[in-house]
This record gives sequence, C-alpha cells and structure tokens, in this order.
Amino acid sequence: MYKAKKVCAVILVGGKGKRLRPLSTDAKPKAFLSVTKDRKTMFRVTLNRIKRIIPPGNVLVSANKAHGRLIKRDFPGIGKANLILEPVSRNTAPAITLAAVTLKKRFKDAVMVVLPADQYIPDEKKYLATIKSAVTFAAKNDCLVVLGLKPTFPSTGFGYIKIKNRKTKHKDIYRVDKFTEKPDLKTAKRFLKDGSYLWNAGAFVFRISSILGAMAVSAPQILQGVKRFNKLKTARIYENLPGVSIDYAVMEKADNIFCVKGTYRWQDIGSFNALKEVLRRESRKFILKNGKVTHIL
Repeated sequence: MYKAKKVCAVILVGGKGKRLRPLSTDAKPKAFLSVTKDRKTMFRVTLNRIKRIIPPGNVLVSANKAHGRLIKRDFPGIGKANLILEPVSRNTAPAITLAAVTLKKRFKDAVMVVLPADQYIPDEKKYLATIKSAVTFAAKNDCLVVLGLKPTFPSTGFGYIKIKNRKTKHKDIYRVDKFTEKPDLKTAKRFLKDGSYLWNAGAFVFRISSILGAMAVSAPQILQGVKRFNKLKTARIYENLPGVSIDYAVMEKADNIFCVKGTYRWQDIGSFNALKEVLRRESRKFILKNGKVTHIL
C-alpha cells in the first residue's frame, strides 16, 4: 500500500502564526517552534512522524520562499523538487492546489496526504492508523477525506464536521453532512451536546485527480491561477490569487466528502492557552508576559 509513487505527503508550513505573536514571527513562524521535550521543531516532529509510513522521497513541503533555509535545516537532503516555495502565503486552498499540480507531473494519480505542521499529537500509533485508513479509502474512491476528532469541550477556535449517522463499509469512516467553521460559543455547545459533530483536525487525504476535480468545480479561479503560476513562475500571478482556506473553497461545497473518526489525542496550537497546556504537559518551562508566552526555555 505504501509503495513509492502510490502515496505522497504534503506538509503545509505556510501559516504565519499571528495569534502567537511575538513568540512567532515572520522570520520564524510557529511551525519552527519547539514545544516537545525532545526540543525538535513542530515541523520536524510532523516530518518524522509521517516518514514512518511514507518514504522521505514522497514527502513534499509547501512553504513561503522566505523559510526555505529553515525547511532545509530540519529536512536535510530534501530534493529541490520536494520543496514547493510560494512567493507569498495565500492560505491552504492555493497551497494545496499548487502541491497537487506539482505532484501530478511526478506521481500521476497518487493518494495525497495533506498535513499541517503546527499540531501536537502524542498518540503517534493511533494517529498513523487513522491516516492509513484514510489512504486506503481514498485510493479506492473518488472522494475527499478529512480527519475528525470527538470534541471534548465547546471550542470556538476549531472548525466542526457534521457526520451522518450511517457508517460506510469501512470502520470509523462516515459521510460528511456539512462543515461549520469556528462557531460562536452557543453553537459550539449545541454541537457538543448533539453528538454528531466532530472537530476538523485539519488533515486531508485524497487522490490527486479528486482534489483537482473538486477545485475545477468549486474554485476554478484558483486552479487556473495556480496552473498559470506553475507554468510561468511569475510571482504576481500567485500574489493575485484569493487567500482562502481549502475548507471554504472546496469542503463546504463538495458532496463527496468523508470523515475518518480518529481516537488519538490532539491539540491545535493556535492560541497561547493551547500552547501553555502543551508546554506544561511536556514539562517545558516558559516565560509569560501579559498572558502571552514570550520565550520557551
């Protein structure tokens, strides 16, 4: 199943991490912060984890061109073809589309695993088992697969996935009814009580043809712009693309979306409260100023 040229991974490190300023900066985005006791950056931890099931040669990194040096430091030996550098950050829809267009030339219609690099996932075995389930399902179906997790509190900072009650033939894989991005507290409490809503874990799995087909239907402007940029390498073309997430551009519109329900522990490090929780769990010391982490020791 995990033979070369069958499955690829794309790690997204283009996020600016504005909610963690001043700890996160333009020169050192949050993906390059170290939060675990091993002192490896979040990007390096993400890379090491996915390399356990996908060969390094099939792992690509999508990042802002300003961070190429940081990528190479944590991923020594990465080939030029495996480093996708955006002239500017334009959110996940353009980044994933550019990765898919790039991968299609080399890997035809391989399964594409898209991973953010700013998450804390201590349950590696369960997490990788969830990824494998998603890959197996996506390889056999023209669909878009998202990873979902049972919410433990009414978060207003995460997106939610409403799943249909009926499972597919595959264990823990459900058809998705709808996406809701960052609801207010009242709505989040209702979702938690409802029981049919999962947190959107921000990881996606699909065949290259499936995501490009979905972009052609739901966001043709982005797809055509990315193709032009990929051909001409003119920064202005990419700069003029709309900065929109894959959730808004595709996931809220497509009707062939499925969700793998994971059981692993997970923390999206998108706030100082989340960061402090992880640092304490990992026994890392830090300095606070006005409620914000300014230094991790």
